[in-house]
Amino acid sequence: MFKGEVRQMKQEDLPRAEAILALYWSGELKDRFVKRMRDFVAQTEESIEQKYKYVVAEEGGEVVGMAALRKAPQFMSQFTTTSNPAEFYIAAVKYKEKGIGFALREERIKEARRLGFTEAVFFSAESHKDSWNFHDDSEFKRMGKALSPNGEGGQVWGMIL
Repeated sequence: MFKGEVRQMKQEDLPRAEAILALYWSGELKDRFVKRMRDFVAQTEESIEQKYKYVVAEEGGEVVGMAALRKAPQFMSQFTTTSNPAEFYIAAVKYKEKGIGFALREERIKEARRLGFTEAVFFSAESHKDSWNFHDDSEFKRMGKALSPNGEGGQVWGMIL
């Protein structure tokens, strides 16, 4: 099981976090995720406004996962019931079934509560269907089918914080 730490992403984490992202995404979508990670580290105005928070899981000096949350975007509003929802924006791990994803999820829940968010929602695309059991086995509840802004189908999970 994961015995490392989850901490805020720093500039020196970017190359390793980008390599982990590349395990799951490519093309324009990966490029957008990379830009937002870099914006968070640089604390751009947009990053601050959207309340982006990026964390990494580190074990034995190696970045083994990364995750983010932000203010929930408009397309998620059909799945929210409170006035200040967060979106668990992205998560990726280098090694599966090692407790890394669990640690990242728990840290995001804690951070969302600390930031005053009232619920959390997230979308997982059909292309990442292999992670759906992980989500179903959590305190999050499956809310229904949805389309991402780029048109990819998937499912949304949510929970009141």
